Amino acid sequence: MYKLMIAEDEPLERLALRKIVIKNFFNITLLEDAKNGMEAVENAKIFQPDIILMDIRMPELTGLEAQERIIKVFPHIKTIVLTAYGEFDYAQKAIKHGVIDYLLKPVRPDDLKRSIASAIESLGKNTAAQLPPRHNPDPAHKGTLLNTVLTCIEQHCCTELTLNTVAEIVHLNPQYLSRYFKNKMGITFTEYVAKLRIEKAKKLFIDTNYPIYRIATELGFSDQAYFNRVFKKYENQSPQKYRKFIKQNV
Repeated sequence: MYKLMIAEDEPLERLALRKIVIKNFFNITLLEDAKNGMEAVENAKIFQPDIILMDIRMPELTGLEAQERIIKVFPHIKTIVLTAYGEFDYAQKAIKHGVIDYLLKPVRPDDLKRSIASAIESLGKNTAAQLPPRHNPDPAHKGTLLNTVLTCIEQHCCTELTLNTVAEIVHLNPQYLSRYFKNKMGITFTEYVAKLRIEKAKKLFIDTNYPIYRIATELGFSDQAYFNRVFKKYENQSPQKYRKFIKQNV
C-alpha cells in the first residue's frame, strides 16, 4: 500500500480530494491531513508519505516552502502541487524541489487520477530498480524480495496481473518466483491474487452501492460470471447473497 497525505487549508477541498482518492485507488492509504504548511512538514516527518497533494497557498508556510523542507529529508516523496489560476509561474518553480506535477484548482478528478497513477508508477519503478538484477537472489535480499513482490501485487491486482509480469518487474525467472512465492506464502501466486481481489470486493460491498458488474470490472475480472464463480469458491456463497447478508447485519 502507498501512503498519501493531503496538505490543504480548505476543508471542502480536502474532502473532495479524499473522495477522489478513495473512489479510484484501492492501493492507497490516506494519512492524516495537514491544514497548513507547517503541519505538512511535521506530518511528513511522522508518517513518511509516498505521495503528497500539496496546496501552493497555505498559512504559516507556503506549499513550496513546505516542499523544500520535506524533500531535503525525504527525497523519494512524490509531490503533486495544487494551484489556483494565475499562480503557474510560482508553481513551476516547485519543479526544482521534487514536485512531479501541478494541477489547476478546482482539481478535475481525471487529472488527479492520472497524476497519482503517474506517481505510483514512478514509485514502483524505483522499488524494482533497488533489486539486484539476478535470477536467484541470495538470502540477504529475500526479505526485500518478498515485500517488493507483495507491493507489486497490491499495486496491480486490479489489472490483468500475471506471474510473468511480476517476475519481469523484480528481475526473476518466473518458475523460480512461482516456487519461492508458494514456499513463503503457503499458497500459489494465482490463489493469493484471487483472495486479495475477493477481500477488496467484500470491502466494496460494505462501503458502496456499486452494482456487482461494476465491482467485478474494477477488480480486474473479465466478466461478472467469472467474478461470481471465484467469489463463491472462496466465500461459499454468491456475491448477491453476501451483499444481502451484509446489508442486513451491518
